[in-house]
Amino acid sequence: MEKRMMGIGLAAAVFSSVLFLPLECQAQKFLTKPIEFVVHAAAGGGSDIMARMMQSIIEKEKLVPVAVAVVNRPGGSSAIANAYIAGKKGDPHFWLTATTTFIQTPLQGKSKYSYKDFTPLTNLAYDDFLIVVKADSPHKTMKDLIDDAKKRPGQLKVGGTHAPGVDAVIAFLIEKETGAKFNYIPFKSGGEVMVALLGGHVELASANPGEALAQMEAKKVRVLGATTAQRLALAPDIPTLKEQGINVVFQQFRSIAAPPDIPAEAIKYYEDLFKRLSESSAWKGKYIKENMLTADYKTSAETRKLWEAETDRYAKVMKEMGIIK
Repeated sequence: MEKRMMGIGLAAAVFSSVLFLPLECQAQKFLTKPIEFVVHAAAGGGSDIMARMMQSIIEKEKLVPVAVAVVNRPGGSSAIANAYIAGKKGDPHFWLTATTTFIQTPLQGKSKYSYKDFTPLTNLAYDDFLIVVKADSPHKTMKDLIDDAKKRPGQLKVGGTHAPGVDAVIAFLIEKETGAKFNYIPFKSGGEVMVALLGGHVELASANPGEALAQMEAKKVRVLGATTAQRLALAPDIPTLKEQGINVVFQQFRSIAAPPDIPAEAIKYYEDLFKRLSESSAWKGKYIKENMLTADYKTSAETRKLWEAETDRYAKVMKEMGIIK
């Protein structure tokens, strides 16, 4: 009986090893050097914050058997980073942060690489946006801001990234809804936008909560509203734009792309990796919660469908803006 139980125990141990073996075998097949995690924007912005948090979690929890190095390749509204990754055809050792510029830049003809030229790995979250002004701004509500913009059309400077990126789209949608007119000033990253706002070089900005959080806590900025459909759970005192009579609801996806034609086993391995990351307490309890994001894990196939839908949405808005025909 004892021998039989020992045999059962040994069999269970072997079976357990086999269950975990495939993932390791997959990794050994294609992961032969460090992964270069390319951020399409400069340091300090939302994409950079996300990539470095992911790197930290992966390293701390030993989720992959090789190192992950974050590299910023800003420029051209993501065109530089996109071209770099697209040129790594078939190589699974490269990841790319993909947000709205990933869709918008090729729509404008500024990059020959569209979402179809990349391998979708996952979507991990959605950003909402806050309309912020300096703490000593005379604008205390969105009504104050809009009234001033109507009195002085084109004089209120709005800071944002990658014109005409998501910040420019939000500014346009607010203008369309209210009849106000702003002066949009583009910067390389959300971090630069915040510096410009605090320095008085722009009078308002739309910022990811993660980009504005430190300044909010230090009471250096005032938040006038959120582009959310409902109030943020972690900031229930911030009214939505919709509550204030401005029918603008807007989110930004945060996806991870890879070069085209990477091995199928690499896609499956990365799907499993990012699912584990998305379920980790460090991701849910720290990154998602502290940056006031909406968690949203998607598979490769689901992420491609998201990119298709976002392309249709942005094409429509950008035509209205007169950016594309």
